[in-house]
Amino acid sequence: MTENESIKIKNVQKLVKFPYLALLISLIIMLVFDQITWERRFGIQFLLLMFLILIGLFVLVWAEKKSIPWTSYLLMIPILFGAIMTIIQKATTTTFLNIMLALLALAYLAITLLNGHWMRYRIREVGLGFLLLVKSALVDPIKAFLQNSRFHKENASGEKKNGWQKIRPFLLGLLIAIPLILILTALLASADLIFRERLAGLLNLITIDNIIEYIFRLFYIIILGYFLMGAYLHALTRSADEKSFTPDKPVVQPFLGFVEALTVLVLVNLLFLSFIIIQFRYFFAGQANISVEGFTFAEYARRGFFELVAVAVISLGVFYLLSMFTKRNTRFSRISFSALSALLLVQVGCMLISAYQRLNLYEAAYGFTTFRTITHIFMFWLGILLIVVMLMEVFNRFRRLALVLFLGFFGFTVTLNLLNMDRFIVQRNLAHAIAGHPLDAGYLLNNLSADSIPALFEAEQAPETPQELKDTLTAILACKFARKNAEENSERSWMEWHYSESKANRLFEKHRDSLEEYRFNLHSETYYYDQDGRRFEDFYGYYYFEAGGEEIYCMPAE
Repeated sequence: MTENESIKIKNVQKLVKFPYLALLISLIIMLVFDQITWERRFGIQFLLLMFLILIGLFVLVWAEKKSIPWTSYLLMIPILFGAIMTIIQKATTTTFLNIMLALLALAYLAITLLNGHWMRYRIREVGLGFLLLVKSALVDPIKAFLQNSRFHKENASGEKKNGWQKIRPFLLGLLIAIPLILILTALLASADLIFRERLAGLLNLITIDNIIEYIFRLFYIIILGYFLMGAYLHALTRSADEKSFTPDKPVVQPFLGFVEALTVLVLVNLLFLSFIIIQFRYFFAGQANISVEGFTFAEYARRGFFELVAVAVISLGVFYLLSMFTKRNTRFSRISFSALSALLLVQVGCMLISAYQRLNLYEAAYGFTTFRTITHIFMFWLGILLIVVMLMEVFNRFRRLALVLFLGFFGFTVTLNLLNMDRFIVQRNLAHAIAGHPLDAGYLLNNLSADSIPALFEAEQAPETPQELKDTLTAILACKFARKNAEENSERSWMEWHYSESKANRLFEKHRDSLEEYRFNLHSETYYYDQDGRRFEDFYGYYYFEAGGEEIYCMPAE
């Protein structure tokens, strides 16, 4: 086989047989996406979009007669988990992470669909794969049409019709049918008054007022469909490329001397050691030692938590860069580097324990919030990452870091979903209030999603809940119920359905009578203003309730 013939076969393998089918599927998916999302509240749209993208992908794989390795199917787990949980968890942060998990796993699937090597990809392959995916989304649709046209022209003699020759009769038939359809429609509208009214109602939708909107929507449908087609083409062609995973071919050859790296590790280790010694003397030894220095326990905990987490993250980054760029040509240098790195990671783990204890103290004083809860889970997974990174250094398995980071993000997101963050915050803050601490009723009212409603009702109905706390919970639920009724002036579409909201609505309906009977306090003010030489009087008011001696705003008075 000559070199030209080899290149020609390779180019044929890079072609897709049905680029028009990929374009059609992409445009249909984006058209459906527009219909289910335009001016609608978030519901099951993202789940439907993921299902449509996956169905379109597998249809194209079947049409192109491609073979998918079993390892690629494993990526369906995080994709579907993230997509499904968007209709189960309502908390904004959890929903965002679920969407990011599904999209990240979908991108992994696009760059490794046909080779199935996503578990073996290093950070370099993942980064390069994502860049090539973006490039394919931008240029591959045009290249696919041009390459297919050129290939079929070169092989036109004695072969079947190409894609354009197949689709051209349909376009010609459409051009012939359009004027015929218009004439027949006019005749049918004249023949039947009901059909005429329905047709007039359809035509009235297209007015000068919304023609700009339709043009804009058509524009982004075409643009997004084009990008989706490029991603499909990448998955069907470029994801088949085999990668070289030999460990002796780093992206950048180590250039940092061992002595320089050793100096950095020794000095950083000494710094961390001195910090940990002070921690054990003051922080871990009890509140009295901190008070001697002029700090309260809460002040000491609050001021140092974020800095310690930042130190841990930076230390991990520095260690990774040193491991990549440090020359370790002798057995002594390898052992010394690994020993000092392990010591560094152990000390970072000790500082994480200190940060975790500070966070516990802060929460004991002020209760839980969304950010504090996320930080709790993040620190847990950061600790696991520290242990895994240390083992990877000892056994020289840094090639698996990309997989570890992906699985860590997957585990972090799964943990937040299983925890049900807003429900957890309600339960912990109520337990905090029962223990004698003040309850931040404003936070429970304004900062938590529908995920919190079942826990609020459970606590309000529980016999062991103190009466004063029950009254506060009743006020919170009555205000949430009133806000919901004020916002929902029209019937919601099935596309806006959400499990968490549906469950909350059922509870609201069950307790509708008691919630509607609740009477809020009314704060009203009358103010005067002058306009055009005349004096006017106006009214301003809002409803509120009292909790812990504070005035909690609910909603404006009509």
